Amino acid sequence: MARVIGVFSGKGGVGKTTAVVNIGATLAYDFDKSVTVVDTNTSSSCLSLHLGMHYSPLTINHLLKKEAKYEDVVETHGSGMNVIPASIRLNDSFVDMSNLPDVVKEASKTSEIVLLDTAPSIGSETLWSLKSCDEAVIITNPDLPSVVEALKMIKLADEYDVKVLGVVINKVKRKNSLTVEEIKRICNTEVISLIPLDFNVEDSIKQNIPIVHNRPFSRSSLALKELAAKIAGESYKPTPMERFRSVLGV
Repeated sequence: MARVIGVFSGKGGVGKTTAVVNIGATLAYDFDKSVTVVDTNTSSSCLSLHLGMHYSPLTINHLLKKEAKYEDVVETHGSGMNVIPASIRLNDSFVDMSNLPDVVKEASKTSEIVLLDTAPSIGSETLWSLKSCDEAVIITNPDLPSVVEALKMIKLADEYDVKVLGVVINKVKRKNSLTVEEIKRICNTEVISLIPLDFNVEDSIKQNIPIVHNRPFSRSSLALKELAAKIAGESYKPTPMERFRSVLGV
């Protein structure tokens, strides 16, 4: 039985899609997991832009409207993960999400882990994503607006009986608006990962390559690999050489 994990934020711009892309790529490439990443953000999709799949003729939008078959929509990324992209066309943006559980169920048949890249808001897309998953990871930044929205998502997940695996704090700097302890206290949830702010992420997105592959020894890449391992229950610890190269930035 596949684990279906929704990755939520409640607020755009915190790095949710970046986290999903790199967790999925790490699980497939480094841990040899059968992974399917599903873009459930049908109104403002950007997953395909991260992976260079924005020219996909068939997307989850077509699946939800029952205008395509599952096998015609799923694509395989170079990392080995399967991807169900969403359309970036304005005319495809508004779709009925009620068939999402069926799409996720189909993905679960051939996957050990299904990751949902959800919409950064509390709307129908997010609610149907919650109805379609069993576990959740909450992405936030170390500032009050992001953490307040993260708290909303945690409470909403609880209402839908979705197990929250923990909070991931992304774009962490040396000095932040909120400390880790303050975020834990506000969210009343375990913080499972700290992802450093990394300006290489922007370049990786531009190149359509997950940063764990584009800059595998960057500090953010090592943190993302550790997070992926934690989610999957795998053992991973960067080697001294990997740590050394991350310090050097090479």
